[in-house]
Amino acid sequence: MLFKKSLTVILTILFSLTTNAPLLAQDFENPPCDNEVRVEHLKPNKYSKINLVKVTDFSNIVQKENVIEISFSQNFNSKYYQAGDFVQFDFLEGLSTQEGTCIIPCGSSLIAKITEIKKPKWFSRNAIVCIKFTHIIFPDGKNIPICAKISGKKDYLQLGAKDTAKKIAAYTISIGGVGSGLGAAIGVAAGHTITGLIIGGSVGGGVGLLSGIVSPGLHYKAKKGQKLPIELKENLKTPKL
Repeated sequence: MLFKKSLTVILTILFSLTTNAPLLAQDFENPPCDNEVRVEHLKPNKYSKINLVKVTDFSNIVQKENVIEISFSQNFNSKYYQAGDFVQFDFLEGLSTQEGTCIIPCGSSLIAKITEIKKPKWFSRNAIVCIKFTHIIFPDGKNIPICAKISGKKDYLQLGAKDTAKKIAAYTISIGGVGSGLGAAIGVAAGHTITGLIIGGSVGGGVGLLSGIVSPGLHYKAKKGQKLPIELKENLKTPKL
């Protein structure tokens, strides 16, 4: 009887350890410290709906769906890049909570890998650059993984309608000027300078507008220091500094 009782106790303990193994592993990674946990807030951001950060004595955990801003570390032009290349971004001002906790120090970098580039296409369809954010590098060399996407409806880099409109306008003006000159020459030869200018301007402008619309779109360009908002897809855990 004593042997059976001892065996039952041993089996119960072993079963308990087996079934609770994941929980024990999770507790080891995130030790219970309820009395040491506090919730802080990132600085206001017009792109983000939440701004919560869990701060402990061991780490800082920025909640997913937070939006943070990074900056291009150098001028970027998709014309000179291809899939597999890396792009560096900077945290020019670092990242801190309103309460004063430093999450990511100033001078840190965020590395992204280009997964796909779609070149400009006819009818003013601009280039598309798809990127995957991989990790953050701290000034002291530490690096941590990050899972994030470009904030907004488009999760890729692409110039917008305003840039396309500027390109079409440039085509219209440049070719329109040529048309006006030819029209004026024809008008002078016929003895009707004003009529020639009007006809030439109309024809040239129309050709320029059409050419601008039908021509290939623009490569994606960004200047050094240009900001880019990104949204966390998973919680971002950073070490205590």
